[in-house]
Amino acid sequence: MATTRVPAVTGTGAPLDGILVADFTRILAGPYATMLLADLGADVIKVEGPPSGDDTRSWTPPERDGAATYYLAINRGKRSIQLDLGDAHDAGLARQLARRADVFVENFKPGGLVRFRLDYESVRAENPSVVYASISGFGDGAGAHLPAYDLVVQALSGLMSLTGAADGPAYRAGVSVIDLFAGHHAVIGILAALRHREATGEGQRVETSLLHASLALQSGSIVDYPGKPVFARENPTYRLYEAGDGEWFFLACGNQSFWGKLTKALGLEHLRDDPRFAGWLLRLEHSSELLPILIETFRSKPCAEWMEVLGAHDIPAGRVQPLAEFVNDPAVRHHDMIHEYEAHPDVGRLTLMGQPIKLAPAATRDPGPPPALDQHTDEVLRELGYDAAAIADLRARRVIGATPGAGRAPRAKPG
Repeated sequence: MATTRVPAVTGTGAPLDGILVADFTRILAGPYATMLLADLGADVIKVEGPPSGDDTRSWTPPERDGAATYYLAINRGKRSIQLDLGDAHDAGLARQLARRADVFVENFKPGGLVRFRLDYESVRAENPSVVYASISGFGDGAGAHLPAYDLVVQALSGLMSLTGAADGPAYRAGVSVIDLFAGHHAVIGILAALRHREATGEGQRVETSLLHASLALQSGSIVDYPGKPVFARENPTYRLYEAGDGEWFFLACGNQSFWGKLTKALGLEHLRDDPRFAGWLLRLEHSSELLPILIETFRSKPCAEWMEVLGAHDIPAGRVQPLAEFVNDPAVRHHDMIHEYEAHPDVGRLTLMGQPIKLAPAATRDPGPPPALDQHTDEVLRELGYDAAAIADLRARRVIGATPGAGRAPRAKPG
């Protein structure tokens, strides 16, 4: 059987055109990272296990026509193959893919791929120039054995303690910010390692974790540690306010220049040089005196009027609005941040976030919608050198997924 290199998607004009990514990730941080690589032009082959692939395929609700939106949102532009790493032959196919990959990405627990000979040392022995990226929960030291989910790390890391009112309970962030930040870090490391390989021919190991990402997100707070954090006090010029019509907006008056503009915009010029409020630390110390004044003032007009007034004085402020409104904002549409796909094997028409990275004159590519489970197994095997008879034999023996391009797997709520 031939062992020629798997050809990556080419001719896109995108920066990672010709780069093959073996994607052994699931859930969120890893798939988000590999989706960004696909956006940049890489050919991402997503390896999914039996019986139903990436766990997020069954994470419902929320869902779209029975398909988990969690999965759909972060797997566009990839090719899905289904392999059972517990099967010797399937594990061998996975190693064939790893030998040919430019980039190998995984988010198993540390040491979890050793028994399949897909760990860094094993893959590097067969593919010395590989860029091997690992995204874990807590790295390979203390806590390496623990399961890590975004909200658990939000709680452990102190991020929740900084979210919400100073005198109220801790709050979670509305989205999985640590997972997404870890995915971003992985992509930055992968791109740096590819540049190093281009210059030296050497492969590289890239490691990041939710632990690393949680600390990076709190860089400003860590500078103050272990001193008394100023964020423990109410900041009356950097908070949410309710307008007269019941709508809310966030005021971000973050420096002394904005304070002067704010007092003028509100007709409260007499407060500008009030010795209680003359500096931002003083405003924090006297927040119990300033806050009621601002609350009463902002309740005097509807939100739309305040947005006009504050905007006219160049004061940062934003109305709290539903995502459904924001995605139709002219600025969002102008920057092509919403992509519509006319057909998907699971859900039909599909709306996804556009690529957040814009390049010129090089370009990101529209990589297409997320794949159905096992959609590309036969295709990838042909690229590995298997003919139709060999592929049929593998399926007959259930060595690989039994139903190519099967589409949606049965969904069930996670326990």
